[in-house]
Amino acid sequence: MLTNHPHFLLMFVMFDQMYSQPIYTYADRWCSRRFPESDFANKSYKIKLPLIPGYELNLFRLCFRTVYVISTTGIAILFPYFNQVLGVLGAINFWPLAIYFPVEIYLQQREIGAWTKQWILLRIFSFLCFTVTVVGLVGSIQGIISQKL
Repeated sequence: MLTNHPHFLLMFVMFDQMYSQPIYTYADRWCSRRFPESDFANKSYKIKLPLIPGYELNLFRLCFRTVYVISTTGIAILFPYFNQVLGVLGAINFWPLAIYFPVEIYLQQREIGAWTKQWILLRIFSFLCFTVTVVGLVGSIQGIISQKL
């Protein structure tokens, strides 16, 4: 089981931070709009340590993100089929977010014409990644079903 792996917590926190940035941004904006006079929500404190560049610390961000990471990690550890569910969610999100949209944007920005060598290679790459995603999705769903039985 993935949750028994010694590096699980570190990996979970890293991926949690990466995919939670939209939630953090939304919470920061909501809180500063809702409480515009609050120093807790809006004031940043400059922290300067030797040999390290200055850092701005916002107490709301520190508290909200800490509670968020602790709660999502706790839920992940308690969830019985977490690694299979994570596989399903990862498979659903991987291809469109990490492959399809970036490839399409690249093709549009660089104005790469259809059926050129680069266009064909990028389409083949996208299709291969889609195939891997479908296989991963099927495997994760099979894992959930076999754990349930």
